[in-house]
Amino acid sequence: MRAVSDVFPALVWIAPPNSIGLDELSIPGKSPEGTRKVDRVRVVVFGDSILIAQDSPQGPTLVFREKYTHRHVDGKLQAVLTESGKVIAFIKDASCGCGSRLRAWNPYGQNSSVYSSEDPME
Repeated sequence: MRAVSDVFPALVWIAPPNSIGLDELSIPGKSPEGTRKVDRVRVVVFGDSILIAQDSPQGPTLVFREKYTHRHVDGKLQAVLTESGKVIAFIKDASCGCGSRLRAWNPYGQNSSVYSSEDPME
């Protein structure tokens, strides 16, 4: 499976289901109530899915995975509309991500190891 986008380190905004449309998106800007911001993560967008991984004491942890229906790119800002209606917007962070094991994490291979958590973003 080939990645459409692979951003690390990334700043991510996750808007609640059906709270905003891709065409209304403005980051930075006013976010819908309930929007969560996550930093120091790696975002990988495949042909039909988005993965968000975060570093933890156990190693890279997958904190979000979902199929998406639409993808939008506006300069450096990228966003997807997930099947559940969430809008996930992300940009490359200015920090270096130094010391993170996410840089070496291989989400492409069958033998890639990643710890998974329940979806804390719901």
